[in-house]
Amino acid sequence: MNILVTNDDGIDSPGLWALAEAMSRVGDTLVVAPDSERSGSGTCFSLHSDTTVEEVPTTIPHVEAYAVGGTPSDCVVLGIRRLSGNRHIDLLVSGINPGGNMGRDIPYSGTVMATLQGHFRRIPSIAMSLAILTRDKKPDYSVAATVAEHLARRIEGGSLPSDAILNVNVPDIPMEEIKGIVTTRTAADGWVRLMPVISEGGTRFVSSTRAAGVDLPEGTDMWAVTSGRISITPLRMEVTHHEGIPLLAEHLPGLESDLLGRREHV
Repeated sequence: MNILVTNDDGIDSPGLWALAEAMSRVGDTLVVAPDSERSGSGTCFSLHSDTTVEEVPTTIPHVEAYAVGGTPSDCVVLGIRRLSGNRHIDLLVSGINPGGNMGRDIPYSGTVMATLQGHFRRIPSIAMSLAILTRDKKPDYSVAATVAEHLARRIEGGSLPSDAILNVNVPDIPMEEIKGIVTTRTAADGWVRLMPVISEGGTRFVSSTRAAGVDLPEGTDMWAVTSGRISITPLRMEVTHHEGIPLLAEHLPGLESDLLGRREHV
């Protein structure tokens, strides 16, 4: 199995290497990540600038790595089209992000949106995030890495659906405290919020996350994580509002008449 690993936090991110090591136990792993942090870059491409590629040494067996002077989407396209050589990429995994990617924050996530390039090419794709509930300790990526490994093995064995992006959020708690794994829908709210901090120097804004115990709709990604569960949300990037097509079509004859009638009088 040939696996492409990327992220938006950069080639030096501990979460990236925890994920790469886990994937190396499943198959041959190619790491292609930005050379610096590109958080929040979403679906951006470096269309009008040169993109650098530099090979990075790694001590993990069966893993080769490259740092790219571009966005996560650049990394995935280069990984699939160029850096993989003649190998077909069987699985794309992005992460492990040091923070949750849930609810309405998903479209801004470089971690999740990097998987679009695999999804569009019908490559099974997973976005892995560690939902940090408290900021007073160093993130532990081991549980999220183990989850990613088991998901990869099940996709390889054909026992897990792979026609949608799997957006996985793992609470940053020990394995023995995990209450289960649930399939979820995206919450209507955002996981990350900007909070004002007032001081003598003025007001500044810092990011914070939703607290455990806050009332959240059951069955959503944020509810799962704050209740100690691993959340897996299947995502499909279909942007057409199909239900709106017939409603819009009802109004088009009048619009067409107005436009054509105006043209005839010009």
